[in-house]
Amino acid sequence: MGKNHKKKGRQNKRNQQPLPPLGEDLKQKLNLEALEGINILKFSKDLFLKKQIKMAYLLSKTWLDIWKMHVGYDAVLKGEQPGGKKYGRQQIGEINKDIIANEEQFHSAPELYYYFDPPINDVQPIKDYILVTQEVWDFFEEKYKGKAVRRIANEEEDFNLKIISPHVIFMTQEKINQICELNQNQLVNSLDLLRMRKVQLFSDWKFGDLETYCQQVMENENIQIWLMNPIYEHNQIKLQLIKTIHQQKNILLGEQLLEAEFQKFQLSQFIKNHYVLVVFSNNIELSELNVKFELNQNGCCFTCGSKALLNYSCGCKKVFYCSDTCRYKDQEFHSKICQKAYDSQDDDDFDAITYETIITGQGVGLVNLGNTCYMNSSLQSLFSSTHFQEFLSNKLYWTQNTIKRNVQLNYKLEKLFKNLMTQNQAFSPYSFRQQLARKFPFFGNNFQQDAAEFILYLLDALNEELIQKEDQQKIQSEQQQIILTDIDKTETEQVNSDSEDESSEEQEKSETQQKQQQQQQQIQFHKKVQQNINNNNYEQALEQIHKLNSSIIIKNYLGITRSEIECPICEQKTQSYEQFLILPLSLNAPTQSKHLVDVFVISNDWYKPYQKVVYEYQPNQTLLLEVKRDIGEKLGIEATYLLGAMCSNNTIDMYLFYDEDHLSKILNDNQNSYFCLFQLDQSIYSITDEDQYFDVMIYSFEKKNAFSYQCEYICAAIPKILIVKKQFNAVQIYQQIWNKLGEHSKSDQLMNIQIDEPQQENLLNSQQLNEILNYQVIIQIRLPSKIPCPFTCGKQFKKDQKPHQCQLPFNNSISLSEYLQKVNYQNSHTSLSIEFMENAIPKSLRIEFEPKTNYHKQDKSLNLLDLINNFQSKEPLLDENAYHCTKCNDLTFAIKTMSLQKLPDQLIIQLKRFQYDELKGFQKNNILVTYPENLEINQIHYQLYGVVQHFGGLDNGHYISYGKRQMKWIEFNDESTKELSNSDVINDKNAYILFYQQK
Repeated sequence: MGKNHKKKGRQNKRNQQPLPPLGEDLKQKLNLEALEGINILKFSKDLFLKKQIKMAYLLSKTWLDIWKMHVGYDAVLKGEQPGGKKYGRQQIGEINKDIIANEEQFHSAPELYYYFDPPINDVQPIKDYILVTQEVWDFFEEKYKGKAVRRIANEEEDFNLKIISPHVIFMTQEKINQICELNQNQLVNSLDLLRMRKVQLFSDWKFGDLETYCQQVMENENIQIWLMNPIYEHNQIKLQLIKTIHQQKNILLGEQLLEAEFQKFQLSQFIKNHYVLVVFSNNIELSELNVKFELNQNGCCFTCGSKALLNYSCGCKKVFYCSDTCRYKDQEFHSKICQKAYDSQDDDDFDAITYETIITGQGVGLVNLGNTCYMNSSLQSLFSSTHFQEFLSNKLYWTQNTIKRNVQLNYKLEKLFKNLMTQNQAFSPYSFRQQLARKFPFFGNNFQQDAAEFILYLLDALNEELIQKEDQQKIQSEQQQIILTDIDKTETEQVNSDSEDESSEEQEKSETQQKQQQQQQQIQFHKKVQQNINNNNYEQALEQIHKLNSSIIIKNYLGITRSEIECPICEQKTQSYEQFLILPLSLNAPTQSKHLVDVFVISNDWYKPYQKVVYEYQPNQTLLLEVKRDIGEKLGIEATYLLGAMCSNNTIDMYLFYDEDHLSKILNDNQNSYFCLFQLDQSIYSITDEDQYFDVMIYSFEKKNAFSYQCEYICAAIPKILIVKKQFNAVQIYQQIWNKLGEHSKSDQLMNIQIDEPQQENLLNSQQLNEILNYQVIIQIRLPSKIPCPFTCGKQFKKDQKPHQCQLPFNNSISLSEYLQKVNYQNSHTSLSIEFMENAIPKSLRIEFEPKTNYHKQDKSLNLLDLINNFQSKEPLLDENAYHCTKCNDLTFAIKTMSLQKLPDQLIIQLKRFQYDELKGFQKNNILVTYPENLEINQIHYQLYGVVQHFGGLDNGHYISYGKRQMKWIEFNDESTKELSNSDVINDKNAYILFYQQK
């Protein structure tokens, strides 16, 4: 059956009549229209790019595509002949008909907002329409007619294009009078009195813009705007409005929008297309009707607006959804006015997630809420700790007496972590940030913050929540005995209820008083603990610290440093101790000034690429002999087979024959040259005066087009070294070169020539040689005055040291030493060049030096272990820092020694890159600090699991982080994540905070 249908289809196509040809007049008309359209559309686009347009017109993309096919626009643009079935045969309808909405569904826009007339559908720029100038619109409107849709540029010369279209009921006094005149039986059938139509508004408008728009429609400046509860259908809202006005109760199913609450939001952040607004004049007193809605009832979904059984809701119990998908889509919108937007309707699904169920995940990114990269990077690093993961996912902060409202931040952090490990796309930390901002309001704005400070505040807030009331009460009597001499003792009530709905005024008042008293007690208690520490009572102080801070946060992250000051006069030692959650390390240790150089090792195999070795040397100490020995041992080359030289791109500038020379002096004297080691065919010590060094340049002249001209340039390779016996004649030199060049240069005709044939001045002349070889062997020499060239040309020069090039003759009659004796000039500096014919040089020989690395800008660095040792080193106290000895009762010179008394399981290290300068203020120190993946401090072994990096300066920086998840390093850059190798993470120059945990 299928084959028969295909045959019939092919037959129908063959039977179709060809389309009649277009007339020449029509073709010419279409061509002129296409050309004019091309010009004005291009000019229009240029004006928009230059932001020179104040009023723009919307042009339907669908309509424009049809017009382009009709006039053959694309073909004319390419300079081709238009054609095809649709060329000149399109039915072109009214312009913008597909993007303009049904005007009967909309209120007429007030005169001030004429650009909203006519209204448009829910369409997107570029995809559904483009912006054009009035000239373009007039061009099309004159030929095809249509309705103009205008947009006005704002102060930034941009155009507001995103539209929202909520339903609005304007309750004029005339409508209110009509409703009041109805009798009871007419109410249900009078819904048409309320015209519930849409209005078009720009989505980035603020509340004040909405208010101005409604004032224009109402022709009244004193108005009030109400948002109806979206859970009710439109007819329910209209009927309730009619009844409440008729009965003069004036109670509405919604809430009044007040400028004080919504002035900072854009309209799209608290109004949706299916929402209903009702506008009254201010002389009518209205109130809100509180109706409690429960789950599993019929209503309109707050996201899609469809009527359904609403089984899902936010934790605030004020918004309801038809599906979990709608609830998820509405989280970002609803979070602007609700802190529980990202909470689950039922947290049991998150409670069921344990460490074992998410251990295989690597996690997703965090959405940047506006300059919150400091928070995102810090959290991702903390979440990379296996201990912290287990602490959150297994609820180790939870006990049977825990009340959720008392550990909200811990609970928000747990849910954030579990969302990151279970979601497939970047997740927003909005709800967590809002909870943290309740305690620290400065984290609730979009200002830049320091990542290290954020971690300190976070750990402090988590710890404070986890101090259970039972533990506080157990030590309360101890605290009072120690410090409470000036505070009245009060009885505290034990709250044992697990319910989250205990909200009586008496209980709240009691809890507030109790909390204030506990905070005051803790402050004074910490002072006493510090005093005990200063009195050398370390064990007692540590015991008191753990009693007050019994949470797992403190147990894992708390470290203690000891400071010991010794008076050199009376030898009295004073010790004090300090707590730390983050170990701050100043970048003031002696820098590791590495002296590095690129050494290019060139093989005796001319076709083998060079090897670059980065060599570290000691100034004025390292000898050239040591360099050759070290690199030779590394590459498996005998040191005596290596000859040093300083080279430019294609020539040797200087040989380094003296192994006793200091490498630093060689480099300083030849800063613009490459330091090279050439591998020779024989040991340097076997080379005698009967041998001649030739530095060999290999090149060819090649042509390429540059602009409209053909240019000739030299394609040269790195230089080579050839050692030739002085008794060799020219033929033997040629054969030695053949052996080096291999198959690219051998010729049977040349190889058949025997060296022991009767001596001839020229076995082959230059023309014969060029016909056989694809290159020339050229000898370069400096001639003294009036001495003719001994090789081929016989030229002579009037001045000394004139560089001269001549083709090496192909003969076996004269040896190299005889040639050089004819010159008899100590500055002759004889060298060889191999010039290949155009484009004939083998690709494998086209090897050039890569750019040298400027290590002078990179040689300063610090080492993390050096910083830690420097932290624990002795420091003299002098001048303004002089120590006041209580025993001597005088300011004395003293020695202060810091040490790490107690190291935590989770060690967080801050590299203090920001330093204060009296003249420049705070400055960032960008020095490289090298750090290992495995760290040992005081015989405790740590492993790196996270790095926070900081880019930029103090006011315009950005944070990202590295985290080790499932034995793989992941980069977290806000929303984006990618996998990295160990080498990408270790010793990163932008490292700011390092996270280690005990093995």
